[in-house]
Amino acid sequence: MASESECIELAKYFTRFHLGCGVTFLKGWLNINYWQHLDPDKVYSDPNQTSGTFLLNHDLRLGIPAEDNSLDAIYHSHFLEHLAYFDGLDFLQKCYDKLKVGAVHRVVVPDLEAFVRAYTSDNSFLLDKYKELVLKERAELYETKASILMGMIHNHEHKCIYDWPTLKWALERVGFRNVQKKLFQESDLLDIIDIEPYSPLRAIESLCVECYK
Repeated sequence: MASESECIELAKYFTRFHLGCGVTFLKGWLNINYWQHLDPDKVYSDPNQTSGTFLLNHDLRLGIPAEDNSLDAIYHSHFLEHLAYFDGLDFLQKCYDKLKVGAVHRVVVPDLEAFVRAYTSDNSFLLDKYKELVLKERAELYETKASILMGMIHNHEHKCIYDWPTLKWALERVGFRNVQKKLFQESDLLDIIDIEPYSPLRAIESLCVECYK
């Protein structure tokens, strides 16, 4: 197991971090996720045979392995909702601390407002698609709009769901400026098309926010 200082040394080769990457590995970024069956704090090249990519198997609950004021960009998609509310606020503070002044931070999460709007309106397209594509293994148990909404909120170890005002407040609270709501694949990051491959469900279910230190 690598020490914290060794982990930071490895991370110095990258100035852009993809946090909570899951099985999505981006080129030019240090992809960080944690699986118990892999060696902790070890860097794996070409994970899942994704050529030219690197994975650091690191538990982000222990911190972000970078020096303060050292990163050019942080990106995380559908990760923040896996942290409890207070833990999420702490995580956003850590993101702020690790970024350079002027660096970009992009956050993508399920959009609570979009799901509530789908629940309260006659248009259930989002809920229907979520059931079809995400809840398909037990689809017969999600026969009502409320059950699908609860499936989104409570399944997959989700612990906190954000709307735009709450996420904007949380980011500004820790010091981020120019906090903007963006469209899916709309970004100041030049490689956003590669970062966010188009997915109809991701596009309609996601709240995308970009901000700067």
